Amino acid sequence: MLQNNQNISFRPMRAEDRKSVQSFFDEMGKESASFFNVDHGNEKRVMAYFENGKPDHLFWVAEAEGLIVGIAFIWDLDSMIPWFGIAVRDGFKGRHVGTDLTSYVVEECLSRGCGGILLRTAERNLPARGLYEKSGFENIGRHPSGEILYLKRFSLQSK
Repeated sequence: MLQNNQNISFRPMRAEDRKSVQSFFDEMGKESASFFNVDHGNEKRVMAYFENGKPDHLFWVAEAEGLIVGIAFIWDLDSMIPWFGIAVRDGFKGRHVGTDLTSYVVEECLSRGCGGILLRTAERNLPARGLYEKSGFENIGRHPSGEILYLKRFSLQSK
């Protein structure tokens, strides 16, 4: 299912990734931060993993030559449909990293018995919306924040 990323690996985040993950956020462009890291919220979420763990979260990275080029996570693990978050390093956008990382997370969620995954994104984040729709997410309306809600349901046949 991976597109063109033979040199990119996808794996669970590890404690030794702390500096690389901080660098990922420090180098995030203004537009990317406006979509993914409003008020440093997702940075705080991810970095809390390194401080004290986040037992209701799972975190993954996409890595190329020792550089973190993508981060994904799910939370609300006690629900059948956890929330999903994903970001790709600016210099790696357009290389299918987001598509491949999303596929990786979907497979991980399927193996955990999830019923689907839910996310929200800014209406103006057209590249992400295209990724989600191409990956089988359905636009299900608006979140109270004004962002668009997307849901990817897993069928019983895919479990």
